[in-house]
Amino acid sequence: MTAFEPAFCPHAACASRTQAASFRCHRDGFFLRAVDGRRVQRFRCLACQRGFSAQTFRLDFRQRNPLCNGSILSFLVSKVTHRQTARMLGMDRKTVHRRLRLWGPTLRELHEAFLARAVRNGGLFGSFSLDEMETYEHNRRLKPLTVPVLIHRSTRFLVHLEVGQLPARGGLSGRDLERKEAQGQRRSESTLMVRRCFETLKRVHDPGELLQMVVDQKRSYKPEIRTLFGNRIAALVTESSKRARNISNPLFPINHTLATMRDHVSRLVRRTWAGTKLRSELVHHAWIFTAWKNYARPLSNRRRRVSAAMALGLLDRRLTLADLLRWRWPRLSFFAG
Repeated sequence: MTAFEPAFCPHAACASRTQAASFRCHRDGFFLRAVDGRRVQRFRCLACQRGFSAQTFRLDFRQRNPLCNGSILSFLVSKVTHRQTARMLGMDRKTVHRRLRLWGPTLRELHEAFLARAVRNGGLFGSFSLDEMETYEHNRRLKPLTVPVLIHRSTRFLVHLEVGQLPARGGLSGRDLERKEAQGQRRSESTLMVRRCFETLKRVHDPGELLQMVVDQKRSYKPEIRTLFGNRIAALVTESSKRARNISNPLFPINHTLATMRDHVSRLVRRTWAGTKLRSELVHHAWIFTAWKNYARPLSNRRRRVSAAMALGLLDRRLTLADLLRWRWPRLSFFAG
């Protein structure tokens, strides 16, 4: 394995981080990590004279029990709740929660690094599809949420997702009406979140190719697509969401993806006590699932050595859980370089 070489000083106040000085460092011994006995190289920055090590750049930096990370990630994408994950691994539930808050933004950054590399190589092309999934935070009737999901149809590669609030549902009881008044008005963010998904698609789509898109018949979709892509649209298919959800339905790829999300993310399972309490936690969990599904999960039982990213041409091998959880700064990963 190639020896690790730091690309920048990890200390935010270092002059080399602000381009005021060039980054240079030298090796400064090593230490044996107590938790796993791994030999770790030390460095010293020549710009700020502060020390750091190769471990400083890793995602398990300062973690007391990093050996359980792979198991936690496996449970988080296997429809297991935080509390049950903690029971099975013999740890505090807060440990699982801290991992969720750490990994969510990091794995989103890793995904965006891969998309940026795809853009540098020309961008994505093919047929895409978008649909919205409804869930809730804390209360199913008072605080519903929308989760628009954008995919590449043939590979099921999840390009982008967002989470936005929806207004409270109708037909509320007297007690729920009082709660609704107390929490204040909730405005729909559906159009805004869908627009962000389409804006991401426009950013990563191959400018030399015409767009092929399949969506349902929601009225807001067509205007957003035509506004962003103009005359770059080759085909815009709209299909009724009430049509039988079988393999002949043009919406089958996105319907299958949403069903997969509900089957793997405990917060999205309908009518259980596992529903998310905070929207921000659902965002973290959704991006963990996205990174796992795109880069680590086999494409199918018949193609177990191929991931969605491989089928799309972004990678030449399927990533492991250790690959996903390696770096605090995912742009350091040689996979996303």
